[in-house]
Amino acid sequence: MLNSYVKFKLTELRKVKALVFTALPRPNDIKFTLFKEGEAPKALNIIKSSSMTSVSMFELELPEPYEFGKEQSIHLSHFTNKPIDLEDVPFFPEFDRMFNYDGDDLGATYSKNSTAFALWAPLASKVELELETSKDHFEIFIMSRTEKGVYRFTKEGDLLNARYLYRVTNSGVTLSSTDPYAKGTDVNSRYSAVVDVDAIKAMKTYPLKREIKNYVDSIIYEVGVRDFTEQGGDATDIVNRGKYLGFVEEGRKTKGGNPAGLDYLVKLGVTHVQLNPIIDFGSVDDVDMNLKYNWGYDPISMFCLEGSYSLHPEIPMERLVEFKTMVNELHKHDIRVIVDVVYNHIYEYVSSCYEKIVPSYFFRRRTEGFIANASGCGDDVASEKYMVSKMIKDSMKYFIEVFDIDGYRFDLMGLIDIDTLKGGFKKCKQVKEDIMMYGEGWNMGMELPYEKKGCSDNADKLPMFGFFNDSTRDIVKGPTFKSDINKKGYINGDINYAYGLKYAIFGSTVNINYEPRYKDANQSINYIECHDNNTLFDKLSYSNGDEDEETILRRVMLGNGLLMTLCGVPFYHMGQEIGLSKHGDDNTYNVLKVNRMDWKLIDARWKMVDFFRHAIQLRSDIGLYHEHRPSVLQDAIEFIDLDNGLFAYRCKKKELIRGHEEFVVIYNPNNKAITYELSDNYRIVFHEAGLHPYDGMTLKHLMIPPISMLVLVKWRKE
Repeated sequence: MLNSYVKFKLTELRKVKALVFTALPRPNDIKFTLFKEGEAPKALNIIKSSSMTSVSMFELELPEPYEFGKEQSIHLSHFTNKPIDLEDVPFFPEFDRMFNYDGDDLGATYSKNSTAFALWAPLASKVELELETSKDHFEIFIMSRTEKGVYRFTKEGDLLNARYLYRVTNSGVTLSSTDPYAKGTDVNSRYSAVVDVDAIKAMKTYPLKREIKNYVDSIIYEVGVRDFTEQGGDATDIVNRGKYLGFVEEGRKTKGGNPAGLDYLVKLGVTHVQLNPIIDFGSVDDVDMNLKYNWGYDPISMFCLEGSYSLHPEIPMERLVEFKTMVNELHKHDIRVIVDVVYNHIYEYVSSCYEKIVPSYFFRRRTEGFIANASGCGDDVASEKYMVSKMIKDSMKYFIEVFDIDGYRFDLMGLIDIDTLKGGFKKCKQVKEDIMMYGEGWNMGMELPYEKKGCSDNADKLPMFGFFNDSTRDIVKGPTFKSDINKKGYINGDINYAYGLKYAIFGSTVNINYEPRYKDANQSINYIECHDNNTLFDKLSYSNGDEDEETILRRVMLGNGLLMTLCGVPFYHMGQEIGLSKHGDDNTYNVLKVNRMDWKLIDARWKMVDFFRHAIQLRSDIGLYHEHRPSVLQDAIEFIDLDNGLFAYRCKKKELIRGHEEFVVIYNPNNKAITYELSDNYRIVFHEAGLHPYDGMTLKHLMIPPISMLVLVKWRKE
């Protein structure tokens, strides 16, 4: 009817609100009739009504609780039938109880003889499967509704790599969608795809040699699959640049003859690589990745792998095989794999499979009803809801169980609820004992109650999780954000930060100058650079702009060495070891080329690489840095009061320092050498050139070079 509008919305299981907008006079004999699939029409009772100019509102009573899975509409006198809108149903208090499906068969479960499809779509009145039954030929199959709102269909035959979509009808509207639980996808995620997960699980795996008993035994190196090997020209002889398999090519060299790619990681001696997101994201073309660049924090899936890193993204199974091969090769070389996961938001929620399949369920809302935007992406995921939490936990278990990865780094972990994090950890721990989990612990947004957030303020509720330690970051190098870019920290030459450095030494676990942030040093992820914000070199170039490049690089080395000699978990960003620059750009998430590893710079600054790998050897060899209990650390470490901004500490616990009488670490952030008279004979074991050979030389008169650190052990007469 022209100039008129009618809408029916389910507000409770037996109540419907009707809104009628019309310029026509309200008839005296107004009637509402329910049309329900498979049943005779029924008149509805009007519980109450109200009217104003051109608008009438009615509250209607259904004869029985709404039966989900059946098409239902209401006819109003003088109007056509309109479907009942179920948009508010996910907010009903009983919704999660009614539809809390606990099965592990969602998605497409493949075997050579058949594939079973299962989709959780509790609000849908109808779901159809659009399936590729032969190359580029699709057929439509009606799916059957089963328990807890799960629709099912099984198709006989071998469907490996077959593409499919779901056609889901909600509130009278039918939309095509990919599968939220799909493990495979085609080019640029236009379709979901059937893959053989069991075949990937069955691929040979390699046991790791190094035992990681505690997080503090780890040295983490953050690196992007594409960024690590993509540099062109003759910088390296890596063949499959920017790809999963290019990441693990053996025997590759830089132009200067130094190890490149995988061999470089092995040379460094890191225990873990943290991969920037490898779960499917939306902004990079799978076929021509040079059209766009992105770090990958714009996810469109919780299970599918990113296609642009695959040599054959058009073959759904191929990217699974390639990624498992990549993990296996890293494990073969005793390097564990951490995956950076983005569970807190989704790329373009309106067009996402989640919103199409269960409208209004998967995303967190503000009090006025708008989608929450604490992530800054406009589509915060409602992790606290039962089936969202289940999906996150299932995703966490999937990548560990199928690809044998070793843990997760959580993007904006403070937006994920504690119960989901703990539940996911428990699931993963059952698969692999020595997993590692940590994340960004900022307290963000108001929609999730404070006490439920996975933020660092609630670290005591998540003892199995680490948190990026911003306090240490700012003490060591000064504030990191653009507004504070010129402010200095300890390694920049602000010696007042020596006061806070005592707090950082203990991994923020001991009450020295500041309240403890963590109960255990395993929780302190110590970092001064990551993919976000300026690189360490660029930060120092701003804060110490009057210094030349050589001096800035000395400060980079001091920062890297200092970080390695703090208690907690050392974390480094790719290229930090050589002072890699992003040319002052602090947000390069979509900037081509600038994030790449510069292998020519590796050649030019190989002495910095040597310093870094020797620092790893030093840390690995000293028991003090493998201790995580605050009480033991506090008893073991003693600070030495020095002038001129020097900072020093000692350890006399022989069982923690390879039987030495004493182990001493000294930092000098000043741009001049400082002499110091020692109380006894000591031997230098580490300096700006790296590890110092045990050549028998001892000294009492110490000269500490400008912008450097020294590690000494007390000489012991035999």
